[in-house]
Amino acid sequence: MQNDEVTAVTLFTVALEGFTYMDVHRSRAECMIRLGDIFKKNRDFLKALELWEKAQPLFERSSQAKKVQDIDERVGGVSEEVKEQYQKNLAQLTKLNVPVGKVEEVDSNAEEPELEEEQMELLAT
Repeated sequence: MQNDEVTAVTLFTVALEGFTYMDVHRSRAECMIRLGDIFKKNRDFLKALELWEKAQPLFERSSQAKKVQDIDERVGGVSEEVKEQYQKNLAQLTKLNVPVGKVEEVDSNAEEPELEEEQMELLAT
């Protein structure tokens, strides 16, 4: 995260704590949405989803149907990004030419085989 984002996370977190103390549902949910957006931008999809899912019932309690719909759209967008990343990772794995089949007895004294340069590059990405 960049400095501006770290500052934003800090400010939204402090605001969230205050709104939680005062039990202001809509403002708590707004903070959660913004925090989730920051985490999504930094590819922390699980944290983003967690925050959005916690915000959704708060918007429902404060009769904010449009905001509930916005959260559904955000969650759907993350699902697509995660799916695309999964497919990219799967494609990279197939390029590694990993042997498939039954694993024979392993000699614990044997040296590990060297990875080819191309395989090392794929693992680094």
